[in-house]
Amino acid sequence: MNDYLVLYRDERVMSPVDAPFGFTCQADDAEHAEEQCLNAYNDVDIVWIHPGRNMDMALSDYWNTEADA
Repeated sequence: MNDYLVLYRDERVMSPVDAPFGFTCQADDAEHAEEQCLNAYNDVDIVWIHPGRNMDMALSDYWNTEADA
């Protein structure tokens, strides 16, 4: 098992400019991490999956990739 940080958005409680929330877990792979997040917080949108538990690095990857798209 590896550490993952799943970034997700819950539009019911956040504005479009808010940074996503983070869910940390241990999982076999990114898909397993996503599944765990959705089991804990149903009806959210998964926006990024980062290996490890560092929120600053996960957000940096997320924002930098979003800007490149």
